[in-house]
Amino acid sequence: MDKNEQLKLVSKYCNSFNLKKVKVDTLLLIVHMLLSDYEKIEIKDNTIKKNLLIDSQVIDFINKSIHELKNYLESNIIVRETLLYILKNKNLSPKFLKLSKNLEPMRVYYQYLTSIFSNKITKGSFWIPELLAFSLIHYFKKEQEKSFFNHTLIQNFPTEKFLNIYNQNNIKIKKQLSKEEQVNLWKIKTNLDEMYDLSEYMIEKYLEFNYKINDKRVSKTRIKKKK
Repeated sequence: MDKNEQLKLVSKYCNSFNLKKVKVDTLLLIVHMLLSDYEKIEIKDNTIKKNLLIDSQVIDFINKSIHELKNYLESNIIVRETLLYILKNKNLSPKFLKLSKNLEPMRVYYQYLTSIFSNKITKGSFWIPELLAFSLIHYFKKEQEKSFFNHTLIQNFPTEKFLNIYNQNNIKIKKQLSKEEQVNLWKIKTNLDEMYDLSEYMIEKYLEFNYKINDKRVSKTRIKKKK
């Protein structure tokens, strides 16, 4: 990831401020964060094979698609590392201070989404970052038609194809667990189910949440006193 290119994106972003775009891009920031977490897992292939009954060819397809999506996001949105860097160093220069003020809505949206995530994911529990990322895109597009109109690649990204891979394997896993544990299929809740539920819940809450501009700010327009 090119730091200078990211800083150029920040300047461009702050010069064309749009709250609707901020909300969409902050969600994509979270998606990028999740995809980065996936790539950091050194044993991701073994982890996938253990929890998803899929072959190496499908794993290669998933890895390639994640890499492509992650690279696109790094070239088109502000990523978490850049956001936190500017906020942390806002007092280094007047420019950074101005940028940090313009990034305040993104900071608020970012903290809101991460707070939902941290409250729902139990520490030490197994989770599937790439599935959560795909599901967030899927549910947001489902609830907000043409939600990624500024990001054609995201708007046309075949999340259904990926979710179908996970769905088919989720059924296989449930059947296997049902047989091993002698439990009814419908009573079994897998890690994949938890990712689906979490993504749907996050999008539902996120759509209800809106950044509030400070309404306590004193207006520059003076109210004329009645005579």
